[in-house]
Amino acid sequence: MEKRTKNAVITLAVGLALNIMLGVAKLVAGLLSRSTSVTSDALNNISDAAVSLVTVFATALAARRADHDHPFGHGRYEYIATFVVGAGILAVGVEVLSGGIKRIIEPVAVDYGLLVMITLGAAIAVKSFMAVLYFARARGCVAGSDTLKAAAVDSVSDAAVTTVVLCCALAQKYTGANIDGYASVVVAVVILVFAVKILKTTISRLLGERPDPVLYDEVRNIVLSFDKVASAHDLIINDYGAATKIAEVDAEFPSDMTFVEVHAVCDSIERAVYEKTGIRLSVHADPIMDGDERLSELRRRVAEVLDSYGATAHDISINDDSQAVELDIRMPLAHSPEAEITAQVKASIGCVLPYTVNINVDYI
Repeated sequence: MEKRTKNAVITLAVGLALNIMLGVAKLVAGLLSRSTSVTSDALNNISDAAVSLVTVFATALAARRADHDHPFGHGRYEYIATFVVGAGILAVGVEVLSGGIKRIIEPVAVDYGLLVMITLGAAIAVKSFMAVLYFARARGCVAGSDTLKAAAVDSVSDAAVTTVVLCCALAQKYTGANIDGYASVVVAVVILVFAVKILKTTISRLLGERPDPVLYDEVRNIVLSFDKVASAHDLIINDYGAATKIAEVDAEFPSDMTFVEVHAVCDSIERAVYEKTGIRLSVHADPIMDGDERLSELRRRVAEVLDSYGATAHDISINDDSQAVELDIRMPLAHSPEAEITAQVKASIGCVLPYTVNINVDYI
């Protein structure tokens, strides 16, 4: 196991121990005071301990090297673990919400003594420390970074929740207002909001989301930095974990280059991308056909139409046998006016060739 991954596992193990201690302390204080909000906060910490145990093992598994059955490594174990964290937090939030509503309907006298105040104050301090620790360690990790960030966000929410519980306890102790149930509902809402955010992010990654724009531009700029590359398109970056990303791109080369020359440039591009980003890139070479004046005119006209929308076109071809023009258009945004753009492109091409126009729209 690499040092950075080992640090992540150790950090999560420390968090596991602290969550167990906090959960037990709050549970004792909640039962003694008959406070549903304190008991709910204790359940939150105990659930954190359970999911921390899962994430410790998952982070270790994510660091395993690639093997015959998993040639891209095991990095997605981390995303699964983060999903478990979110699901666990969501379940606790629902339970806390249910308990809070019941306490509002059927109020119970609560005795907030010195033990409860000290326990809650100490818990806020410990959770704040854990959040700082998780965030600091996440910056220095590759495998385990996402899990540590999720744990850090959870620690921040826990500290905020416990602060609310402490404020409500002080208010009830010195004013006599029975707000224990309402405090539990506030705790539940905070827990549920953070749980949904974690689950949404993790599910998006598991489904396959658009890559980080900064990383996307970095890879594309490396490809375009080579003199023989005229343009690049269809860059796809597949995420197999924080430490493993596989990518592919189509690069256009002058058609008069030999196969050997193109292959040499493709190899150089792949090495440069791996050395600078750690991404394993595969380059697909497309020839640029410059002999057909009609094709040059089509490229010029299509570019004029698309520039105002921020869109681009590639793989423009003319098939005289079927009397068709084919091209791909990359839309800049999901809400781009697709119908309007394609209609203008077809009209522009029709001014040059009275052919059928087949357009493939993509957002890659």
